Amino acid sequence: MNFENYDLHDATLKSITFDWAAATCNFLIHPVGRNPAELIFEGVSKLNIPHVQPWGPSRSINSANQSEPGKYEIEMQSGDTITISAKGFGLSEL
Repeated sequence: MNFENYDLHDATLKSITFDWAAATCNFLIHPVGRNPAELIFEGVSKLNIPHVQPWGPSRSINSANQSEPGKYEIEMQSGDTITISAKGFGLSEL
């Protein structure tokens, strides 16, 4: 699956968990009009989760893209951009 093909706009980000030993990062999300899902990043080497909220508080996703191979970006409607460097990702609907 192509990361950009899964429409995350307006999805609610519920939680982020990182398993240090397994180098995995899980994002629990609730997309609009669909079942809750989990984005699972594997082989994570870098994770940046700012929570500055320059546009104001929000837990909704504005956009998600893969800027280059192995680099994923999730822009929040708060104005923060979460970046993940990982070998790959998967999506599992709950």
